[in-house]
Amino acid sequence: MKFLRNLAVLGILGTVALFLTNPGPDAFSAFLSKYVQAELADDSPGETELGKAFRKGLGQIAGAAGGQLAEREDHSLWSFYTLRMGENKHVFLGIGGQFIKIESTVLQPG
Repeated sequence: MKFLRNLAVLGILGTVALFLTNPGPDAFSAFLSKYVQAELADDSPGETELGKAFRKGLGQIAGAAGGQLAEREDHSLWSFYTLRMGENKHVFLGIGGQFIKIESTVLQPG
């Protein structure tokens, strides 16, 4: 009986924690900015300071614009963010204050 009570308390605490850490649109914009910077990063060791500044600027622009354009499905404990750019669709799961890319597809013209 004590085990079931502890399990219920743990479940309730976990649910409350997920609810409180469900990332909002501002968190998605900040994530998207860093995500784009990482995607644009040149792995060669000779990247110039101008290249780094350009990449950072593009990341900030993408984060601001993408945050405005993304569609959010709020499920209280987690959220899905769908971003359509031209023929590409990207879906991210926001849960526990983190984002996970779960889908990246090319849309068929139609």
